Amino acid sequence: MTVGELVFANVVDRRVWDTYGSQGPSGIYLLGSPGTALPFEVYRAWKIGTGVVREEVHFYGPSGRLVYRLGPVARRMLGTMDLTVQTDSVEDARFDETGTFLASFVIDDEIVGEIEVPVLVQLAPAKLPKEFEDGLRKSDVIWAGVEANGRRKLIPAWFAYKDGRILLLSQRTPGPEEQTIPGIPSAPELLVVTRRKLRDTALHEFPASMRILAGAEWEAAAKLLADKRKSRAGAPGDAIARWRGSCDIAELTPVISA
Repeated sequence: MTVGELVFANVVDRRVWDTYGSQGPSGIYLLGSPGTALPFEVYRAWKIGTGVVREEVHFYGPSGRLVYRLGPVARRMLGTMDLTVQTDSVEDARFDETGTFLASFVIDDEIVGEIEVPVLVQLAPAKLPKEFEDGLRKSDVIWAGVEANGRRKLIPAWFAYKDGRILLLSQRTPGPEEQTIPGIPSAPELLVVTRRKLRDTALHEFPASMRILAGAEWEAAAKLLADKRKSRAGAPGDAIARWRGSCDIAELTPVISA
């Protein structure tokens, strides 16, 4: 015997939700894959007997793997004669696949309903919202690193910023010559904290998807970084020559909901 009925469900990007609400087209958007999703809303309307149930939402990727799970959470249902409407805002979901996902809505370990949800990579904007742009343009240092199991490992790092992207140089073997940033080159994303100009206090923090540059892209980024490096010894070309073979350059795309 089924536990009840899922009358309607939807998974909607928050920007779409703000305009269309629960009737907006389904979709989850990433700025890079793998990466953190832009905020989205999970809506469902239940008809389930009165009482407390355990609710979960599972997101299965095109590979068939369980990629993200919301819950389990205890929910109180109003009964089969009334709709129990639940909406959850999700801001920390990570996806390592894109394509058409299957969202399964689960009550007390029973799948009651399913819908298809596209997970897409969205082209990142060339500019960030003004307050974030200002925080990056008006400071020479950010904190950058990784967060895992509730623990942060961040260091103050010099950087270059252009067209909505942050460029970071990281020396592969820690030493006095250059910074070595936790998470580069292996982490799928970094945590970035900007600081207030001339003050050692945080301004904004956000995750950023990471791409390690190579070849011509590495060379172009190295020129920008060499020009930015205030404590550089010698000509820009000398610094770039030292970096080749010993340093990674990461391009970070901030995951910020405009």
